[in-house]
Amino acid sequence: MAKPKARVLIVCDRSLFGEGLEGLLRGEEGLEVVGWVSDPAEAVKRVKKAPPDAVILTGAEAAMGLEAELLWLAREGLTIRIVEIDLATNTLCVYCGEQYAIREARGLANAVEQVCGCLTPQPLGRSSPVAHQPAV
Repeated sequence: MAKPKARVLIVCDRSLFGEGLEGLLRGEEGLEVVGWVSDPAEAVKRVKKAPPDAVILTGAEAAMGLEAELLWLAREGLTIRIVEIDLATNTLCVYCGEQYAIREARGLANAVEQVCGCLTPQPLGRSSPVAHQPAV
């Protein structure tokens, strides 16, 4: 049985970079690119209509408030992951819109442990968490 592909929407206001991301990700076996849009309002409409598994943003879209809108949708119950690419520093941040019910005092710790359990043990690249610059 074939493993389901992760559905990805790319939101980028730079056409050359957006097209490059789309071409790169379309070649990945485990991913299905469901679209590339440059307009943040269009991105929100598409996410509401047919939520992808992940939304990839460049820094410009995050600055325009799209990131906050997508996080709000995640808080409303939409299971979505947001991958923000910072073109200036060549870094990315991943936001998971997971929700956990806390029913006891230990609930917060359990939720943090569960979220951290899904993290990759080996970082993709060394970086300095303080300066957000590549480590030397």
